[in-house]
Amino acid sequence: MFKSKTMFFKSALLMFGFALMASKAYSNGAITGTIGTDIEKNKENAVVYLKGVSGPASPKTVTIEQHHLKFIPKVTTIPVGSTVVFTNHDKIYHNVFSVSEAKKFNLHTYDPGKAKQVTFERQGVVNLLCNVHPEMSAWVVVTENRYAAVTDKGGNFTISDVPPGTYEIAVWSEKLKPQESSKVTVTDGNSTKMDIKLGD
Repeated sequence: MFKSKTMFFKSALLMFGFALMASKAYSNGAITGTIGTDIEKNKENAVVYLKGVSGPASPKTVTIEQHHLKFIPKVTTIPVGSTVVFTNHDKIYHNVFSVSEAKKFNLHTYDPGKAKQVTFERQGVVNLLCNVHPEMSAWVVVTENRYAAVTDKGGNFTISDVPPGTYEIAVWSEKLKPQESSKVTVTDGNSTKMDIKLGD
């Protein structure tokens, strides 16, 4: 009996050790940073994204609201194959359409309280418009994978759960000049800091 218990505990410890080693071997990291620019308001709503990360795109479903004659949020980033649900929270009719190369569509006019959806199958930048209210505009940035983030008011961003490796990192912004891709290295289980300067 004693020998059996000893063998059991040895086996359990061994399995725990292997599990711990495996978890460390596959521990993902993160990329954090800030967009730098001379005009403070232009730091917000830039999209920072990675290229060349292996694995599936991991499509998701997100919501963009129409409220107070605005698209909320103004900038959304999603991986290829994702779906956006457009919900009309105003008490008036709305429409959503785009003539962008990455996705051309027209949802036509629909009632208050209603929702319609669109799936985005191609990478690229899609400008959202409403033909009922021409002042309304927003953007969907469709990336090749899920490793992307939208900057906050201070220009800060975090891309989480990134597998260790070296990747291209790029930036899109409605207001700022295009940024050429640069390299970033993510190490096992660590957070990599990367600040990016953009021109106005």
